[in-house]
Amino acid sequence: MGKEDNFVNLKYLILNEVTLAKWEVGEESFPVIEKLVLWECHMLEEIPPSFGDICLLKIIKLVKSPQLEDSSKKIKQYIEDMGGDELQESLDGDEEPVAQNYSSVARAARIYQSSIF
Repeated sequence: MGKEDNFVNLKYLILNEVTLAKWEVGEESFPVIEKLVLWECHMLEEIPPSFGDICLLKIIKLVKSPQLEDSSKKIKQYIEDMGGDELQESLDGDEEPVAQNYSSVARAARIYQSSIF
């Protein structure tokens, strides 16, 4: 993803089994994101720290991605230190499986994609 890639309306992002080791984005890439879900992202070394600068981010959910717990906690601490609302962390099974929501998110993504092309 290049620096010019921005998803100005994206509120919910699921990454499932991505093979990236490094992910570099700025807060301008996802300005209104509220929930970030990382599902079995074993290769990913950390969540980009810039997610701490997204004031609408409310939830980071990690499923079978234990190596990302430290960066999630750092982002949570950064947000709290800056006086932001408390970020909810969800680690492996703390809430409903993401798969239950996946089909509606995928359908919404297809609808959005077809509307821009």
